[in-house]
Amino acid sequence: MLQPGVVLFDQLSDEAKSRAIHDFIDFYLRKYSNNSLEILTDYPIQYEVEQINHDIQQNSNFHPEQLRDFIYQNDGELFERIISSLDQSFMENGVMADQSFDDWYQQKYDEISKGL
Repeated sequence: MLQPGVVLFDQLSDEAKSRAIHDFIDFYLRKYSNNSLEILTDYPIQYEVEQINHDIQQNSNFHPEQLRDFIYQNDGELFERIISSLDQSFMENGVMADQSFDDWYQQKYDEISKGL
C-alpha cells in the first residue's frame, strides 16, 4: 500500500511523468558513460535498453544537453516502459518517493554483492 500522495509511475500526470523521465535519463546517461547498466538486465526491458543504447551510440557527437533532449524526444516511450517496469513509487510531482534513481541502483547492486 502506497502512502498518501505517493503513486506508481503509470499513475503520474503527463507533466510529472516528464520530470521522472528527465531524471531517469540523467541517471541513465551517467550509468551508460560508466558502462554500469547491468542491474537493468534483471528487468524485462532488454529491447528498450538496446534501442536506447543504439540511439546514444548513433548520436554520440551531440553535446550532453542535445543528447538528453534527443533521446527524450525519440525514446521517451521506451523510457516510460523502463521506469514502469522498475515498480518504484513517486511523489505526485514525478520525484521518486523514497530515494533517487542512483540510490535505488546502488541498493540493487549491494543486494547482488551480498549474495555472492
